[in-house]
Amino acid sequence: MHSKFLFLLLILTTLSCRSTSKRPSLPAEITTAKDLILHAVAYHDPNGNWIKFKSNIEIKTDLWKKEGGIEKSERTLFFDRSQHIFKMHSTRNGIELKGEINQDTCYNKALSEIPAEQAEKFKSVLGCKGITFYKDYFTYLFGLPMNLLDTDAIIDHKIMERTYKGVKYDVVKVNYKPLDKKRPWYFYFNKKNHAFELCKFTSREDENKGGEYIIYNHQKNIQDMKLSSQIVWLYNTPNLDTLAVEDLFFTKN
Repeated sequence: MHSKFLFLLLILTTLSCRSTSKRPSLPAEITTAKDLILHAVAYHDPNGNWIKFKSNIEIKTDLWKKEGGIEKSERTLFFDRSQHIFKMHSTRNGIELKGEINQDTCYNKALSEIPAEQAEKFKSVLGCKGITFYKDYFTYLFGLPMNLLDTDAIIDHKIMERTYKGVKYDVVKVNYKPLDKKRPWYFYFNKKNHAFELCKFTSREDENKGGEYIIYNHQKNIQDMKLSSQIVWLYNTPNLDTLAVEDLFFTKN
């Protein structure tokens, strides 16, 4: 996992991603941020399929390193949300990890030797706690905007208007408890069809400092849902420098 994602991951591992199976009725008019999210969910997942999502996902990642160059890694995931099953097989810098979580199995182990100088780094992602960490992270990342209906999300009532690269968006601010430790999130929705297209998280003290943008590109029809097949991570800096590009390949199991 990218080192710059650590703070983000610590946030997400405390979220249970408890999406309600009974969706609230769709409001005829959009007057609040919750209304906008409901319309966005209706656009991306009109039949409520996210809760039973089942797929293999191959992820190919290019990570821009601070010292220069691009580091490539690969990861294969398996989701069966109706059965609460998650599996992961990843390779980065020649180190393989394999993990699984279901009703009676929970592990994440290394399939190759971990160099002594990296042992401490990998310690936190091994074992049951490690694979649960990844399950929560990827469930949240891929399940937007549906996951904004989770009971953990504190949705600001007001709809804001923001511009990103010359395009105007309707924006919703979301917080998570404890408020004094977790960063605010801003979710950007297409003004015409309410599609979710990007989000960012920032520092609590100053929205213009710290954090990252997460851009959701190339929507595809996956199991009657509109899901992105590329996720781009940018630093929240004036030049929006690239942090990582992840290409996703979905295969129904």
